[in-house]
Amino acid sequence: MTNTDTPSRHLRVAPLGFLPEDGLVLDLGHGTTAVTVTRDGWKVVQADAELPEFRRTAATKLLPVPVPGGSLTELRELLNVGDEEWAKVVAWLLAALLPDITRPVLLLTGVPGSGKSVAALLLQHLVDPGSPFRRLPADEDKWIAATDAARVVGFDDVARIPDWQSDALCGAVSGGAMTKRGLGEPFPFVPRPDRAFILAGSLAPDEIRPELADRTVAVELPRLTERRPESELWKAYTEARPRILGALLDLLVAVLDKLPVVRENADRGNIPKVRMVDHGLFLVALEEARPE
Repeated sequence: MTNTDTPSRHLRVAPLGFLPEDGLVLDLGHGTTAVTVTRDGWKVVQADAELPEFRRTAATKLLPVPVPGGSLTELRELLNVGDEEWAKVVAWLLAALLPDITRPVLLLTGVPGSGKSVAALLLQHLVDPGSPFRRLPADEDKWIAATDAARVVGFDDVARIPDWQSDALCGAVSGGAMTKRGLGEPFPFVPRPDRAFILAGSLAPDEIRPELADRTVAVELPRLTERRPESELWKAYTEARPRILGALLDLLVAVLDKLPVVRENADRGNIPKVRMVDHGLFLVALEEARPE
């Protein structure tokens, strides 16, 4: 199931079929333990020859074994977000688990002291812990290194995005190839739409180039009125993380169950198709799957 020597397209998540609703496998990062997620439910399994092979890197850290009976409310209580922003966060987390679909960049923005960096780390650790948050890479070679080792890639202290970095993010979201500036030589790494990006910083949505803004979901955090010690926050998060992950997978099962009908309606023209079509269909399915 795992291979650290030869290239593989699968980092952390792999598809079980051709369509998102066919299900997926989530690599927990240790031994041969994984989680299969289908429309019938999710379960922890031991890998066998029939499951996809994963690539693990130095950035691949352990996910907890999920447990049933949890609630996403436990995560929300640790984040500084309102109702509308919370819905965006949940949608992004679920999309980060879906293989082979385009998904928007998550931009966590707000004034200093709003908890952006901690929130970004909490979200990353829920679906793909390990890769360190860093500043946006200074050149294209460092960009390749930063984005090749993990599924969830995070950049902190983002105050501006130069044009080439904006192009790089757009390419990584849409799966388009990038070329080096000046010489026009192709990158040895062709981005695929299997990375999920988090940007945290003071950058406002209207400061992003339109091409990237169309591929970004912005979540604005208000200034914290009462700060919780980080040691206390991480202790509560670590204890709750298996339950939170289980609750996230419960919701993902419900979304996968809705997707076939949503796709059928879209094919009939009953649902308008937008940029990042698969992600748009996923959002419709999520809206239908949400508990009342």
